[in-house]
Amino acid sequence: MRAQTLFAYMPPPVAALGEEARVHLRAARLWVMLARTGRSPRLVLGALLGGAAGSFSALMDRLVTSWPDPFTTFPPCASRVSPDEHVLLTLLACAEADAAPNFHEVLTDMLPAVERQRLWTAACRLMAERIGAG
Repeated sequence: MRAQTLFAYMPPPVAALGEEARVHLRAARLWVMLARTGRSPRLVLGALLGGAAGSFSALMDRLVTSWPDPFTTFPPCASRVSPDEHVLLTLLACAEADAAPNFHEVLTDMLPAVERQRLWTAACRLMAERIGAG
């Protein structure tokens, strides 16, 4: 007999994401892949994110150091979104919408308030740069 779960994560397909979310997803996957090999992701991300590459890298630096487990991404060619990638995209959508309560709610069981606030500040900085560039 199979165990029943109350919650089963079904990763959304990358094709269902909006253009901006796909850019952020690709940037996150590249950032993690390059960081794992000891290479600086900032240079590679410049072509993808323009002037916001530094803010994206700062957000990812903060995120991976505060995350309770290793931040998990799927390979760049994967057609689905990992649970951690999905949280990141949700956080960026909250920052873009200036929805701080929603942002903090997503992370409340994972991170202390101080870390949530640092991530909020970094996410808002990134989204302000991305919106200003658009």
